[in-house]
Amino acid sequence: MKKQTIMLAVLLAMSYSSISSAGVLRDDKSDSDWEILLTPYLWGTSLDGTSTIGMLPPLDIDASFGDILDNLNMALSMHTEFHRGKWAFVIDPMYVSLEINLTSPIPDVSPKIEVDMLLVEAWTAYKINPNWELLGGIRWQDQDIAISPGLPAPPFPGTGFGVADDWLDWFAGARFNSPIGQKWIMTFRGDVVFAGDSDTSYNVEVFFNRRFGKNKALNLGYRYFVDDYDNLPTYAWDMKQQGPVIGYTWSF
Repeated sequence: MKKQTIMLAVLLAMSYSSISSAGVLRDDKSDSDWEILLTPYLWGTSLDGTSTIGMLPPLDIDASFGDILDNLNMALSMHTEFHRGKWAFVIDPMYVSLEINLTSPIPDVSPKIEVDMLLVEAWTAYKINPNWELLGGIRWQDQDIAISPGLPAPPFPGTGFGVADDWLDWFAGARFNSPIGQKWIMTFRGDVVFAGDSDTSYNVEVFFNRRFGKNKALNLGYRYFVDDYDNLPTYAWDMKQQGPVIGYTWSF
C-alpha cells in the first residue's frame, strides 16, 4: 500500500516548464519588425515535496524523471514568443495526461489512477538595455485526478473518487541574455509570485542556446521551481522540481 501511495504522488507531480528563448535569434531584427519564436521542449524534472488530496494524510514525494516517464500517456508543450522592438509577449501552454495501473493482491481488483494537468503561462517582457529584460505575467494551473479502486462490477458499480482544482498566480522577474562567442548565447531567468493563490512560488532557469544559421537554435538548460499551494480540505501541492530542459527554437 505504501508503494502504491508513493506512485499516486508521482502521478500528481508531472508539471511544466517555461523555456527561455529570448536573444537566441533576434540580433538582426529592426524595431519595426515582428519576430515569432516557436520552441517545443521537454523538462526532465525530479520531484521532492508533498501532495494532499482532501482529508487524506499528506503524501511524501521523492521521484525521478524516469518514474514519471513510465506513467506518461501524453505530453504537449509549446513555448511561443512574439517580439517587436523592446517588447516580448509570451504564451506557454502545457498539457499532460498520465495513467497507472496498480497491482493488487486481491483477485479481479485492478486499481487505476488517471491524471490530467493543464498549465498556461502568459507574460510580457520589456528590454531595458541590450542584456536585461523586466518581465511580469500570470501562471494558471488546473489538475484533475480520478482514482478507481478497480473493484468488479457488479457488485461494485461506480466506485472511485477524484479531485479537481485550479489556481492562478501573478509573478514578476527579469531575464538576462549574453552572447558567448558567435554561436552561443546564455539566458538566465528568475521570477517570484507576488500575488495569487499560491502561498510561495519562485522559479530560476539558466540556458545555453546554440545557433544554427539565422532561424534555428538548440536550447540546453536547467530549471529549479518551487510552488506551495494550499486549498484544503480540497487539495494542497507543496513541491520542489528541478532538472535539465531541452528544446529547439524556430524563428519566423
